[in-house]
Amino acid sequence: MKETVLRALFMWLVLFILLQPIFTYIDYLLDLQVKANTSYITQKAATEGLVTSSMKNEVIANLKAVGFPEASIVISSNTETVQERKQRLDVYIKAPRLNLFPYNFSSGSQPAHYYGHGSIMSEYVD
Repeated sequence: MKETVLRALFMWLVLFILLQPIFTYIDYLLDLQVKANTSYITQKAATEGLVTSSMKNEVIANLKAVGFPEASIVISSNTETVQERKQRLDVYIKAPRLNLFPYNFSSGSQPAHYYGHGSIMSEYVD
């Protein structure tokens, strides 16, 4: 009986050791998706001079396809008006961080959100 209990406890430890790197990699890929979509929308906004609602909807659809909840994705920009050529555009994306880790091995808490920030000079010509 004692061996069975020890074996069952040992299997959970092995499971945690095997799954933790996989969850870390998934977390990294989700962070990379937010940053890639931030870069994408920033480059598209440069030609338009601002972030349009169709651009926001496209990026939200991309992030929703990866598994982020649509209602909690926040896309913002430093301006609501068209920026002329050579003006700076900043685009921010904030998406909730999914709790993937079964056990936190550090004393610090995990961040609650993924953040993406992109900046570019406007290329808009009237």
